[in-house]
Amino acid sequence: MFLFKTLSRIFLTTFIACLSISSFAQSSKNQTLVMVGGALNVCSSVNAHHCTNQNELQGKQAAQFKITERALTELKNAWPSANESHRKRVIQVLSKLAKSHSESVTKSALLWTWRDIDNESLSELDSHEFNFILDMLEVAVLDSNGNRLKEQVFNDLNLEKANSDIVDFVGASIKVSSQTPKVLVVTASSRDPYAAADFYQSLFENKGIKTEWLALTSASAFAMTHNQCADLKNIRQAKMHVYNREQVYTDRVLAEQALCDAGIKTVREKIQSATAVIFNDEQQTNLQQVLFDNNGKKLPWFDDLQSRPVIMSTGVSSLLQAGGQNAFGSVPSIISGDGITSLRNKPIQQECTGCVSEQATGELIYSSTGGLGTFNYGPVDSQFSENNRMPRLISILNATGQRNGFGIDEATALVMIHSTDTRLMTVIGRSGVTHIQSQGENKGLIDYWPTGAVIDIKGNEFTLSKSSTDKALATIKIPPLPMQRFGNIFEAEKLRSLLQAICLTQEKQAVAQQDEFLLAFNADKNTEYHRLNNSQTGCAVSNLAFSIETF
Repeated sequence: MFLFKTLSRIFLTTFIACLSISSFAQSSKNQTLVMVGGALNVCSSVNAHHCTNQNELQGKQAAQFKITERALTELKNAWPSANESHRKRVIQVLSKLAKSHSESVTKSALLWTWRDIDNESLSELDSHEFNFILDMLEVAVLDSNGNRLKEQVFNDLNLEKANSDIVDFVGASIKVSSQTPKVLVVTASSRDPYAAADFYQSLFENKGIKTEWLALTSASAFAMTHNQCADLKNIRQAKMHVYNREQVYTDRVLAEQALCDAGIKTVREKIQSATAVIFNDEQQTNLQQVLFDNNGKKLPWFDDLQSRPVIMSTGVSSLLQAGGQNAFGSVPSIISGDGITSLRNKPIQQECTGCVSEQATGELIYSSTGGLGTFNYGPVDSQFSENNRMPRLISILNATGQRNGFGIDEATALVMIHSTDTRLMTVIGRSGVTHIQSQGENKGLIDYWPTGAVIDIKGNEFTLSKSSTDKALATIKIPPLPMQRFGNIFEAEKLRSLLQAICLTQEKQAVAQQDEFLLAFNADKNTEYHRLNNSQTGCAVSNLAFSIETF
């Protein structure tokens, strides 16, 4: 298995290098898009549990919190809600804690101590109040010289090779796209983009690539486009609900202010000079606010971001790579919603771009504006198999009339390669990508493309390439599937497991159920199964018909 992954990694990197070198000089529109289906679980000083050797780690290990007189005063004076009883109770508890806990502690230590004293006062806080308290209590983590200690990434110590494969692939793509590559990281998806910046900046600095944090936040984007940079701190608090960052991440806040003061022209020039842009994972609506205004109008740097030679997105930011137009209309982006609720209730259009919906939890909410539009073949979803998201991808296809949808598994990336005369996709990382081709409401064809698959694109058709099928492993003899209805199919990754079982047994039919929904699979003469690798998710499924009905 290790040999297979190593050879695949070498082949793909070499292939991209040759493609990029031969065609980059011919066209400025060549692009490699890497959409990761979840957060990058790589080794860092903060995420030591992702490391093979924790003894070699250097850098910031955890955020630190301290109850000081200054913090208590500011908590009293700047309480973010109208709930006076919450404010009084929090001040009482923290004042009591301050007497017995004068040193800096981690977040978990602070919260456990708080729970021991008064768990009710903690549990009754809303998210805004809770985050405000933590922001105000957080203190800078400094080294022995008084400099801010930063989180450091250690790619060579990654516990899971799949994450290394993705980072290595992106690094190689960046290096072949420019002799002097430069990476910009955009952490606007995070509630606290200042805290997230260290990880993403270190990710490729670790590989010797010049990397810079682009201080483009929803606050700085608004301030620049409304000529209000002098009021950036207040805008940050009002729009982002983050506080005290100038005390904790002084260098990041100063960089944000400097970029805002420099203005839109400087932002565009910085982006235009970059080989690659990296978008982080957390919340779609936050990222929308640095791409569009509330009316869905593109912000001045939108086209510059969209046209970078290499773009990498992680988790929810991959959903916002979808956008633009295709033969089936505007390509939407999924904003929120769970799986099974999406089948029961009609999807809801986002009220305004970047707005957080007040709709009930679980409703499928989507943006008809879409996202950056680097991927215009259809809507994209992340953590697809792990979070059982087939229902919501089908639902958005039903609602918008789009034909194709793409679901990317965790620790897996769908790579889209555009060159002068080539357009293809490939899959790298741990598991695979699910492709759904809608053929009407709640019915169509489903494909599963494992790691190593190369996908040919012809118009709106996506097929497993001959190069992939020619290298398929021999089929294995295993017992046929039992004649039964498989229950709870949209839970615990059971859909992917069933698809793999159908593939390995060369099954013609299967039926599964989730609550009132019945899911049927039927193979025909166009259905194909190919075992591309010997992992638990290594069997490729092509053109397997499905339908979902209620009973």
